[in-house]
Amino acid sequence: MKNLFLLVLSLTLFSLSQAQTKFTSQIFQQDYSHNTSEIITYIENASATKQKRIKIAFENASGEGLREAFCPFIANLYLGKNLDDNNKKLFEIFTSDDPAIHEKYRLNDPWCLAFKQVAYHMYYAFGSKSTRFPGRLYPETEKALLELLWDKTKLKNDIHLARESTWWMVGSENHDIVAKVSNLISSQIFMTEEDFKYRIYPDLGTGAGEEYWFHHMYGKDRIKGPHGRANNKDGKNYTAADHYQAWVKYFDDFFTERAKKGFFLEMASFGYMAVTVSYLTDIYDLCENEKLKNKAEDFLDVVWADWAQEQLLGVRGGAKTREKIGTRWEDAMYRFARFYSGGEGSSSTHFFAQLLSSYQWKPIIWHIALDREGRGEFESVSRQPGEEEGTMPRPWGTERTMLCNTESRFVRYSWITPDYIMGCQMDHPLAVHSHLSIQNRWQGITFKGENGPRVFPTALKQNESGEYKAYANGYTRCVQHKNVMLVQQSRGFTVVNPDWYPMKSRADLDYGVFIGQNHDIIIEKQGWLFIENGNAFLAIKPLLGEYAHGWRILQDDASPGNVSKIINDSYTWSKDSSLIHLKDKYSGIIFESSRRPHYPSLQDFILAILKNPVALEKTVVPGYHILKYKGLNGTEFYFNLANNEIPMIDGQYINYKPKMVFNSPYLKSIYNTGIIRIVKDDMERVLDFTQ
Repeated sequence: MKNLFLLVLSLTLFSLSQAQTKFTSQIFQQDYSHNTSEIITYIENASATKQKRIKIAFENASGEGLREAFCPFIANLYLGKNLDDNNKKLFEIFTSDDPAIHEKYRLNDPWCLAFKQVAYHMYYAFGSKSTRFPGRLYPETEKALLELLWDKTKLKNDIHLARESTWWMVGSENHDIVAKVSNLISSQIFMTEEDFKYRIYPDLGTGAGEEYWFHHMYGKDRIKGPHGRANNKDGKNYTAADHYQAWVKYFDDFFTERAKKGFFLEMASFGYMAVTVSYLTDIYDLCENEKLKNKAEDFLDVVWADWAQEQLLGVRGGAKTREKIGTRWEDAMYRFARFYSGGEGSSSTHFFAQLLSSYQWKPIIWHIALDREGRGEFESVSRQPGEEEGTMPRPWGTERTMLCNTESRFVRYSWITPDYIMGCQMDHPLAVHSHLSIQNRWQGITFKGENGPRVFPTALKQNESGEYKAYANGYTRCVQHKNVMLVQQSRGFTVVNPDWYPMKSRADLDYGVFIGQNHDIIIEKQGWLFIENGNAFLAIKPLLGEYAHGWRILQDDASPGNVSKIINDSYTWSKDSSLIHLKDKYSGIIFESSRRPHYPSLQDFILAILKNPVALEKTVVPGYHILKYKGLNGTEFYFNLANNEIPMIDGQYINYKPKMVFNSPYLKSIYNTGIIRIVKDDMERVLDFTQ
């Protein structure tokens, strides 16, 4: 009984100590009041508590989830716990032929997003040559790990791919980066290991995406796909040292090109940024080429400065690609930022790499992220990659590759305030999309409230009970200037897929607006829907005109004049009042926002909005219109709802190739120069990626 009592007491005390260990970041505090002089204290606290936060994160490691099975092993190696048992189990996994073991640890997936990152971090953090915890990975375990890593990289590490454009992406942007960073780091490992340094790579030369074949990766029968159709093999023998040098040059070009022309295709993606950002951070932490290491660090600084200016309470605003509806606590960049800024860490897949990393935010990033009020209201405009090369036939060997046009005509626009962020991505009507550039495209407004309440246009899909629910696969045309955004489901667009990819339909869907249920006030008036959330206001108006559902020639009388009557009864609510369903799936939708500093109350905002001129001008065919709208700040919009004409703002067509690749008060760069300025008050960092 005494031993039992002592055990219960010790567990209770441990639980209490854990409960008292609370790590917070001012960035995520709703009522945070900014004080510039205190930032140095926050930075020092984050540094002072870093090791403790890392230890706690690893102590809470879990093996649950699709790619999480190796996380407890990494945690035990870091903590120095159960090393004998840990090494025994890892050796068995690395040398096993059991399909069940391969399934559990994703070793049967040639393009698994997790394993190669796990492998090279185990080697560098715990292997025999580690400068951190040498020998925690026993020699036989390390040898088995390296053999498995060789087997998993030898076909994908084709030196001919390192000589192609950095804008050619295999499968998806995150898969492409995973494969190529793994090629760089594994080559660096193998060129120093006696058992591998003289091995000759297969170097098939057949093109990218070897084994990127869903029948093999996720299918029950594990059918392997064919080689690509290229014939680039040059007859030479290449070792790991040759591959390493080729990939160092590739990533040197990669960072320069992104700095010159913009990033990412999977911009602000809810989950995939965990993959992309962690692997690029691995270059900074693990690559031994000093020039490339420094360039990777500069690139990460730009990534985080861009995030810092466009977030409220850690929630990223603005347009997103490959997005999904989730909580702030699940968002990848939020979880990374939480740890960098002094909060808790995570030892789950990809996030464990952050715990082993030496990268940290520069003070200027802290200042941008924390000074919500001081940043004021401003626009951030950036050019985005993702447009495909509009050429056919495609080069052989690119059957599983996106060929991105380096002069992409995508413009990402965000209006950022202390209380909300409104943003969209404006694509040239004649731009050629890839299968990913339009996937789960999100645009709308994100409020400062807890967990970032959102309002956004969305495709809708009926569930089994006939209720409409948000459906992420729609695609809209957009135009935005400051606090006004006009949106319409696109009537048509061009998509070019890799040869072996399906062409999925993303058009002619039911459409609506997701409202959510966490706002302070919602009022409907004269066809408008008004929302108050904290100190922010939003007005939404779907435009329903005459003959929205068809006009019968020689049977229906045309209404007089050149302007259509606007029908206010343009939408219906879902049963749970979380969204509205448009009666015309191709309605134009007006979104206009403001804040309490400009209008004392929601009623004042409503009275002002109702005075704004809005018209649906008729086009040749009845039922099709041009939307004209004048916002509260006097800006006039011309938005053709009948076809893909380029929208106009104050009589000027949108420029889809602006002079600046980054243009905000805090992030500036002239397109194609590769020189980026990060600015905040009297602080400035000038990064030259051309060196």
